[in-house]
Amino acid sequence: MTDQFVDFAKSQMGAVERLLKGLPGINGYIDKDLRRDADKRVRETIAQALEQCKSDLMEVQNKLLKGGGLLHMDDVDQAAVKLQILIDRVKTAAYGYAGLFDPVRIKEAQLDALHRFDLAMAGEVMSIEEAIGALSNAIADNANIGPVIDRLTKTVADLNKLFDKRKEAIVAPDLLDQAGYAPDVPANIPAAAAPADLPSSGPATDVANDPNAVG
Repeated sequence: MTDQFVDFAKSQMGAVERLLKGLPGINGYIDKDLRRDADKRVRETIAQALEQCKSDLMEVQNKLLKGGGLLHMDDVDQAAVKLQILIDRVKTAAYGYAGLFDPVRIKEAQLDALHRFDLAMAGEVMSIEEAIGALSNAIADNANIGPVIDRLTKTVADLNKLFDKRKEAIVAPDLLDQAGYAPDVPANIPAAAAPADLPSSGPATDVANDPNAVG
């Protein structure tokens, strides 16, 4: 049992590392010509991780069905549908003529805040993975299945709302200047992945007349 737990913990650590490695980091947003690529990379990374969550949830559904848990099948199906809708939204999002991608100077603090959104979304993906694992355990124990499904559904909804706010910020970057608009780095994200100090923007500061502007 202990070995199985250790193996599971290692596999989760590997998944976390792969997820964080897929995010571009602040430097990916510094060059205005690379911002679209950075945004695309974030969405592709999150979508791929969510696809794995969906695959894991399908296995849990089969486990529930074989165990005779028909009472909860509708709720799990609804959670799966919400998860698929979220995956589709993240994969197909098109921001059009968005402020973040305009040929203008963006403040360093805004890029820092946007990066926190990326990390927060990664944190919510990890929470979804944890909720699916908890649901699998609840089914095995035949206990607390309903509350765990509710937790999973809420976590999917939380990520959906977070993605909405990030999308709004990409269209209108000044939102990122508002106190409390961008999320804090979630507790389940390793400290090494937290936003680092941004490099000096050099000559761009004179053009923008803002000591904190880049791009």
